[in-house]
Amino acid sequence: MRQALVAITLSLLVVACSTRGGVPREDLPPPPKPSAYRADVGVKVAWKAAVGKLPAQTGLALCPAVVGEQVFVAGAEGRVTAFRAEDGTKIWQQDLQRPLSAGPSVTDRLLVVGSRDGEAIGLDAADGELLWRSGVTSEILAAPALGAGLVVVRVADGRIFGLEADSGRRRWLYEHTVPALTLRGTSNPILVPGRMAVIGLDSGKLVALAPDTGRPLWETTIATPSGRSDLERMVDIDADPVLYRNDIYVASYNGRLAVADAATGRTRWDRELSVHAGLAVARDQVYVTDAEQRVWAFDRFNGASIWRQDELRGLQLTGPAVFGDFILVGDSAGYLNWLSLQDGSLQRRQKIGGAFSCAPVVHADNIYVLTSDGLTVLR
Repeated sequence: MRQALVAITLSLLVVACSTRGGVPREDLPPPPKPSAYRADVGVKVAWKAAVGKLPAQTGLALCPAVVGEQVFVAGAEGRVTAFRAEDGTKIWQQDLQRPLSAGPSVTDRLLVVGSRDGEAIGLDAADGELLWRSGVTSEILAAPALGAGLVVVRVADGRIFGLEADSGRRRWLYEHTVPALTLRGTSNPILVPGRMAVIGLDSGKLVALAPDTGRPLWETTIATPSGRSDLERMVDIDADPVLYRNDIYVASYNGRLAVADAATGRTRWDRELSVHAGLAVARDQVYVTDAEQRVWAFDRFNGASIWRQDELRGLQLTGPAVFGDFILVGDSAGYLNWLSLQDGSLQRRQKIGGAFSCAPVVHADNIYVLTSDGLTVLR
């Protein structure tokens, strides 16, 4: 009963935080009119595809995965589909008849999705054949991390599982205490090949685990809970940490944006910022969508602010993605927003479909956009 009440409360909380960022809706400016922004961004819709039911609730992590010349998408009702990236031709489709909540994550031969029923499912990425199912202890709200024969699965009750990639058998289990109140959703684990798995926790800590045993290698505090209420004390790391060269860029809700050394976990710099949508790193800058629906650019070496974009605050925004000379963010009205990489100015608002399900995915010269209407590919 407690879990059901918490889930309902947190679903509402995420919507409130995402759309308002702690600012009353009537105090927010209206979204900018698309007609005011007509810059030529040099891309057009290449193809579209229906992909089955997409998330109607917050906290799910169903985003496209692109590997080589293929793009993979999972629907909330259980269908997983592989398309040819060039023209959208369907290569295969597998109906798992399970309510899916995370993934797909894909390597050359293995695809893994997670379910709301607490199951990690491995498929052959070449033809969709079911390879294995592995039961875990609660729903999976983060895309699994794959690499070097290991699948790292993070589940909603705070446990992290290390599974054998060829069979789904458990290799190790790491447990930590989950705070009394958290945002619905969890950040994706990341793998530093051959060295560690890195996970941002709901407690505001970043932990690195040994890939063979799950033993903690280091742990660092990104944000410390403060305030009188459980709501004020939430410091979830829900934005996916980003590994860039030898650094890990990470941000927490009600907390900080920071960069940590991948080898030791020591922070190089940090600054106060509340984040749960996402961040991206490119060239010499880190780009962030904060909890007040503002998009920022910071110097990745020292955290100095370079620019801030406030015009989209009346909308719920995705995390940012970098495409050429632009920053891309999707919004709850179904627009892809093009910001100047140089100064953050809004260059174009391009209607794609329904509300965005996740941040745009950039691969090679393509942009993959998943909305409530399906998958759209631009190039």
